[in-house]
Amino acid sequence: MQDQKLRERLYAEDRTREAAEQTAQVERQVETLQSVLAATLDVDDHLDLETLKQPLPHPAFDPLVVGAPPPPPRAEDFAVEAPSTLGRVFAASKHAARAEQLKAEYQAAVSDHRVAAEQHASRIEGARRRYDADAARRAQEHQQQVEEISALQRGLAAGQPEAVTRYLDLVLEAATYPDGFPHSWRLGYTAGSGHLAIEYDLPRADVVPVDKAYRYVKSSDTIAPTARTAAHIRSVYAEVLRQTALRVVHEVLEADRGRVVRTVVLNGYVNDTHPGTGRQVRVCLVAFATSRERFLEVDLARVETVACLAHLEARVSKDPTKLQAVEPIVLAGSLDADYTLDTHADADITPELVVGAVPSGRDVPVEVAPARATEQQDLVAGQNVPLTEPRLQVDLKTSQADLSALLVGADGRVDRDADFVFYNNPRSAEGAVALAGNIATIDIALLPRRCERVVLVVSADDGRDSVADATAVLHQPGAAIDFRFRPDDSARMSALVWGELYLRNGSWRLRAIGQGWADGLAGLARDFGVDVS
Repeated sequence: MQDQKLRERLYAEDRTREAAEQTAQVERQVETLQSVLAATLDVDDHLDLETLKQPLPHPAFDPLVVGAPPPPPRAEDFAVEAPSTLGRVFAASKHAARAEQLKAEYQAAVSDHRVAAEQHASRIEGARRRYDADAARRAQEHQQQVEEISALQRGLAAGQPEAVTRYLDLVLEAATYPDGFPHSWRLGYTAGSGHLAIEYDLPRADVVPVDKAYRYVKSSDTIAPTARTAAHIRSVYAEVLRQTALRVVHEVLEADRGRVVRTVVLNGYVNDTHPGTGRQVRVCLVAFATSRERFLEVDLARVETVACLAHLEARVSKDPTKLQAVEPIVLAGSLDADYTLDTHADADITPELVVGAVPSGRDVPVEVAPARATEQQDLVAGQNVPLTEPRLQVDLKTSQADLSALLVGADGRVDRDADFVFYNNPRSAEGAVALAGNIATIDIALLPRRCERVVLVVSADDGRDSVADATAVLHQPGAAIDFRFRPDDSARMSALVWGELYLRNGSWRLRAIGQGWADGLAGLARDFGVDVS
């Protein structure tokens, strides 16, 4: 009886510790959310582009990649034992026959070893050729990367808008946020005024765990959660939004060592289901404009976020858990010293679309109207966005160019020529990508495990020297947002990478690219490893 009571007590203690560990885990999760801003303050957000020029180490050639060489046969393994005294008298002929048999087997083994050794040497030679080709390809890719980075550095030093937004896109891409953050944005920069506009996607309220603690219930032998109050969820979520908005502007300005950004406008949006309509909406929950000097005067390590954003005359949602929107900021001309903003007079514009601003410092609670069935978002080169649906459709909007796709692995090349999907090969082997005219259907679930990117290519059709218009739209059936991208200066290119689907931390995303290839579709395909001979 005492043993049984002891076992029951020890079991209850184990379950109590298990509940305590789950409570500690959820507390750490909330602490991480409430430290989003602090997590970046000791990090230098400047991205040294020179470090990106360092070549990746190329491993030395290992001949054992094709296996160890075959061992030669040993003559002693084929030797016949000497006969006994009686054997020499009565079995001499059998001993001689056995010796001849083993001698023949040894000679056959020597011959087989010679063939196996030649085959092994041939495999080593083939592996060496592949190694040399891979080393040459890596060197070429590195040289191309160095040239691209050098061009980015020159553009950044000159304050070219494309270079500034590309660099800041890399800065934001390098930032690490907790799980559940969309990690998606849109940047716009004007060189003359030094204005930077940031449209940043914020996490939904469900990033805050609904359970506050856990306790062991002995009577039912279960670990029961204690619900977090709605007020606490609202408080934590509002703090997450405030810290995220401040962090994004901090990262951008700290990374901008050239001080080309003089003023910043940030509009923070969330994509969620509106509790009053059940419809998908995109609403602005925080917005503010600031000059570089005014923002850098703030000591982010010591501020209270509510007071800080009030000081910056930000507009912050009164209740973000209910998607109570604020007006996003749209600059009218330049931002003067008093941060006077333009007031938008069109009352028919709904909050889920970009609208004008009201006078500085005023928070405007706006009734959220139902979203359109499908909203189309225009992308700019370098912008990346998350994909929410496993089945996608890419529609090239011109009949005077051709759409194609490449299934690319971690090394940036196709694994086989069949991974190049174009008009003469309109379907990948697994059926993940299929072409019908200039419409590509992509099923992410069917992509082979070796595929980490789907590169989407637009090329001039027969008889044309360039692509007149490379505009294409990515549809996500069942989602509320489609993505449209029109690469600049496509008329000067005979082939270009429109964009790519890529895998990041287990989730697929779309990046708009618009990079052209001077030697056309064949050269582009060749650079991705397709044999076009």
